[in-house]
Amino acid sequence: MGFLRDIEEGREDDFDEDSGPRLEEKYMRLFPKIGRDFIHREDFIEILTDLMLAIDPELINRVALHDTTQAEDRALEYKRYLNNNIPGSEMYPDLIDLSED
Repeated sequence: MGFLRDIEEGREDDFDEDSGPRLEEKYMRLFPKIGRDFIHREDFIEILTDLMLAIDPELINRVALHDTTQAEDRALEYKRYLNNNIPGSEMYPDLIDLSED
């Protein structure tokens, strides 16, 4: 997370207006690092579907795999924390406090 600290302290120049190619290059370098922490929603649904079919085919009829209500509710909650300057890391211990990094 050192690059976030550099940006915060004004030492990161990749975000200047005239640094388009440098910014794109940095994004391309960071993308694999960012991407390894996430799975695409449709891939996850496919994996869960295959798993449930293997365990119990009837189970798939009782699970709403495409429901995003909980994720949307959590996103709104995080947005409220951000808008009110409430550190989410105090509410959820699994969130990283970036001010310490």
